Amino acid sequence: MSSPSVRNGNSRPSVSPGDHRFPKSRRLRKRAEFQRVYEEGAKVHGACFVVFCRRSGGDEPSRVGFTLPRRLGNAVVRNRARRRLRELLRLRWQELPDGYELVFHVRLAIVEADQRTLEAEIRRVFQQVASDKQRRGRSG
Repeated sequence: MSSPSVRNGNSRPSVSPGDHRFPKSRRLRKRAEFQRVYEEGAKVHGACFVVFCRRSGGDEPSRVGFTLPRRLGNAVVRNRARRRLRELLRLRWQELPDGYELVFHVRLAIVEADQRTLEAEIRRVFQQVASDKQRRGRSG
């Protein structure tokens, strides 16, 4: 006899706390949050994206948001680019200091960029944020 989950076919496995998802608590979701980062944040330029970075104060976890222009391509192309970035950020999240808000404004070059290029750019952005935090820590 089969178990109820197999018989129903629509039950989902439970999600464990260490499932490595990109939780909502780590995302910028409201327009006002994006606007605040654009207006008060510093820019870090890259070939595939421009990152707006704002120190949010405190030691809460850093949060991230994405903006992808329509000229990048249709929804499939934009969502693929967003998923690629989100996965790279998720894998490197521990390198980003707490207390920051980042908005990745994606450029057209991301469509043709390989994974190594994106990894290098994200690593560079995180290093700049970390060095900025160290500079502020010494002077403030």
